[in-house]
Amino acid sequence: MISVLGLPLARAKELLAAKCAVITITEARSKKGVPGGSDARVIRQTQTGEAACTLVYSVFRIEPEEPEAQQ
Repeated sequence: MISVLGLPLARAKELLAAKCAVITITEARSKKGVPGGSDARVIRQTQTGEAACTLVYSVFRIEPEEPEAQQ
């Protein structure tokens, strides 16, 4: 099976669609989540059967925070 670690979740699903009949997707996050997060990336990939796999993804913020306006 090809490795999709670090790839955007949507692209990972596209690449694995031909290899895995069943793709299970789970999110890993903190209780608060990531404010402003917009980039879902695969952080774990496990083959769970001959034609099945599980992807764990997390959402990252890829844009820097705006500095607070100084008074």
